Amino acid sequence: QECYPYLAKRLISDDSPRARGALRMLLYGKGEDLDLTKVQELTSGFQSYTSSTSSVESSRGVGDKGRIAAIEQVANVILSEDGNYVQELLLREIALGLDTAIRDSVISPLEPIRGLPSLVPLPLGLPLELAKTGLDLQSIDARDEKRLANIRILSDLVRGAGGDDATFGTRGERSTFPVDRILQETAKRQSSLTRIGARFGRSLAAVHAERLRERVDKSGTETEDLKHLVALRGAETLEAFIENISRWDDGHGKLP
Repeated sequence: QECYPYLAKRLISDDSPRARGALRMLLYGKGEDLDLTKVQELTSGFQSYTSSTSSVESSRGVGDKGRIAAIEQVANVILSEDGNYVQELLLREIALGLDTAIRDSVISPLEPIRGLPSLVPLPLGLPLELAKTGLDLQSIDARDEKRLANIRILSDLVRGAGGDDATFGTRGERSTFPVDRILQETAKRQSSLTRIGARFGRSLAAVHAERLRERVDKSGTETEDLKHLVALRGAETLEAFIENISRWDDGHGKLP
């Protein structure tokens, strides 16, 4: 436990394959869902290590120098123009959350359409079948429900800022989320935001394509044959987009 602050610092700043594996195991365990408690422990440990090495005052809990230094170091990692594993994980989690939130807000009110009977044969009934297929492919499952719960936790974190810092605790303790400071650090790195934005678009497309690929396996009836075709074509289109974004990013922001 005494070594955890140093370990947290290594896991965040070290981009080696071994550190990547250890970081993923810490944050996700053997599953695919992010553990917010582990995220808080990791960031708290990183801040503790940076504070203890930045100044005597910070190591005693006096002054803000260590906290500011920790934020700057984290910003250097997650806002790196060249990218790294921490940034990749963060962008993917944001993409997962945004994708789920949009589907929940847009698709949920339209759910009754899925239960409508197919009274008109194809091709006259094709518009209704396409609508039902689209809703089926975008439906919310159990994993999505868990992500929505995480989004609510993080939203409460940011909303609690009151203009400065948000309070957040997962085990009864309270810690601060320095919104203003993070925004300041982001503004200092505007040159890297274009490439990070492109990577986020790639992550969002990848999340959507992966879901379509997962649901393309469910087939059996004529309606699900249509679902298979729609999901397959959608996944292929998104994967082509992802490849183009990757080429653009690999070319350091220059079109090939």
